[in-house]
Amino acid sequence: MKHVSVTEWTAYIADEIPDALKVEYENHLYSCDDCLTLYMEALDREESVRPNEELDIADSVMNTIAALKTVPSAEDETKNTRSMRTITKHYLIAAGFTVLLMASGAFHSLTKYVDNVESGAIKETPPVTDGLIDKTFNWMDDIEKKNKEGFKYE
Repeated sequence: MKHVSVTEWTAYIADEIPDALKVEYENHLYSCDDCLTLYMEALDREESVRPNEELDIADSVMNTIAALKTVPSAEDETKNTRSMRTITKHYLIAAGFTVLLMASGAFHSLTKYVDNVESGAIKETPPVTDGLIDKTFNWMDDIEKKNKEGFKYE
């Protein structure tokens, strides 16, 4: 793409060019440092031409807040009531399961297990492979010992 002039960048900043051309200009900015410099010059010119305008966003923010503060309708209140009922049902179900588990002693056995783990009462069993390796070495030592004694295999 050819380089874009300062006047074209000014038109871009003022939003006076078609969207397709905007996309081309933006893509060109990523690859051309000269055009980026011209774009920055056009931005500086626009700032000097326009006085520093205060951004008056307070009105739009206040309008948005006022729209959010509207009185809830009867439909909203029924939705809130339904959601509170659902939350209450879930809470009661969870509380019921907790009472059931406490009555059955599930938590008590769990605490005993944790106490045993903390005290080290649970013994770790050696892996099976360690036992097999020990037996194999003992067997090999026996064979070697018998060979030294002159044991004859028949």
